[in-house]
Amino acid sequence: MVLADGRVLELGSPGGEPWGPDLVGLFVGSEGNFGVATRITVRLLPQPRAVRTLLADFGSLRTAGEAVSAVIASGIVPAALEMMDQSCIRAVEDSVYAAGYPRDAAAILLVELDGTSEAAVAADAETVEATLRAHGVRSVRTAADAAERERLWLGRKKAFGAMGRLSRDLVVQDAVVPRSALPDVLETIGRIAAEYRLTVSNVFHAGDGNLHPNISFDGRVPGLKARVDAASGEIMAACIAAGGTITGEHGVGLDKLRYMPLIFDAESLAAMRAVRRVFDPDERTNPGKVVPVHSCREWSGVRNAEGGRRNGSTPVNSALRTPHSAFGT
Repeated sequence: MVLADGRVLELGSPGGEPWGPDLVGLFVGSEGNFGVATRITVRLLPQPRAVRTLLADFGSLRTAGEAVSAVIASGIVPAALEMMDQSCIRAVEDSVYAAGYPRDAAAILLVELDGTSEAAVAADAETVEATLRAHGVRSVRTAADAAERERLWLGRKKAFGAMGRLSRDLVVQDAVVPRSALPDVLETIGRIAAEYRLTVSNVFHAGDGNLHPNISFDGRVPGLKARVDAASGEIMAACIAAGGTITGEHGVGLDKLRYMPLIFDAESLAAMRAVRRVFDPDERTNPGKVVPVHSCREWSGVRNAEGGRRNGSTPVNSALRTPHSAFGT
C-alpha cells in the first residue's frame, strides 16, 4: 500500500501478520482511509469436485426466511444460500437473463452445496431438501447439469441489472441481521415499502443474513427522493433493532455516514479516527468517508474553535489537528 506521504508499506505475509494485530484486515476495513492498495496477493483454492445446486420456491417471504434459519440450524453450511423475492424474480424473468424461476413464487432460494466427495454432497443435499420440505417449500428442483446450474446462477448474478426494467433509478441498500431475524425483518421492510409507497425488491445473501433491499424509483418525480431516503433510514433502523448492523459488504462510504452514530458512540468513532491518523495524519486519503467527524468527540472542539474564532482566537483547523482537543487526556 502507498501512504498519503508517498511511503510504500507491505502488510501481511503468506502466514498472516508476522506480529501484532491483523493489519491487512484493518486496511481492508478502512475503505481507503489509510492509503491506496497497489498490489494484492491472494490464495487460490481448488475447484470443488462435487457440486449440487437446488432451486426452492415458497409461497411467502416469511416461510422462505424461516427455511433459511432451519437450513443453517441443521449444521450444514452451504457454499451459497441466496434469496430473491417476487419483484426481483419477475424482473429477471422479463429480461434477457430469464433463468426459469417460478414467476408466481413469493420468494426463491438458491442453495449450492459443494465438497470433495459426491457421496457427501449428495447426503447434504438430501438433508437440505428434507429441511426445506419440513418448512413450507412448494417445490425443490436440482439442476440437472452444469448448463442448468449456470443458467440458475446467471439470473441471480444479473438481478441488479434486470431491475433496471422497473425504474430509471435504483438505491441498493446493504445491511446484516441475525439469520433468525430474517422473517421479521423482511416483513418490516415490506411494511416500510407500503407506508412510503415504494417498490422494494429483495435479493440477498440469505445464508449470511446479508440483506439487499433495493428501492426502485424515478428521481425526476418531485419529493420521491426524500421518501426513498426516509424509507432507507427506517430500514436501517429496523436492521439495527434486530441485532444487525449497517453494512455487510458494500461499506459505509458517504451514504451511510448518518447511520454510524446509531451503532458507535462518540468515543468509538474518535478511536477509529485516531487509528486512521496513524497511517494518514492529515486525513488526505479518501477524505470525508466512513467516520462522521461531527459525531466524534472532536466536534465539541470544532464548535469551541468556531466560537473562539469569532472572538479572534483559535482557528478551526488547529482544533482538528490538536490531539488534546480531539481525544481528551
